[in-house]
Amino acid sequence: MKRSTIALISGSSLLLAILVFSPDSRAQQANTPQSTGEPGVLSVLGSVVLSVLHVPLKLTTCVSAQTIAAVAYTATFGVPGNYDGGTNGKQIGEVARKSCTGDWLITPEQVSRDYH
Repeated sequence: MKRSTIALISGSSLLLAILVFSPDSRAQQANTPQSTGEPGVLSVLGSVVLSVLHVPLKLTTCVSAQTIAAVAYTATFGVPGNYDGGTNGKQIGEVARKSCTGDWLITPEQVSRDYH
C-alpha cells in the first residue's frame, strides 16, 4: 500500500510538472509578472521547493565543515602557517566560517532572475 501511494504522488507530481512547464505555458509568459521583474507563482513555488532541498544540504555542509575544522585545528595547534609567521588556525577558521555563511533560503526573486 505504501509503494502505491508513493507511486501515485510521484506520478501526479511528474504530470503537474509537465503541464506547468509545457511549451504553451512558456509562450504565454510574456504577459506574466516575471516580465516586469516581479516574481510570479512559479517563482514562489520554485523558491519553496529549492529551499527545502537547499537547507538540509547547507546544514550538512556547515556542520561537517565545522567538525572537520575543529579536528584539524586541534591536530595542527601551534604548527606554523603559510602566512606571516602565524598558525594554520586562522586559515582553518576562515574555511569553517565561509561554509556556514551565505544565503540559506532561496528567494522567489532569485528564482525569477536565474531561471526565467
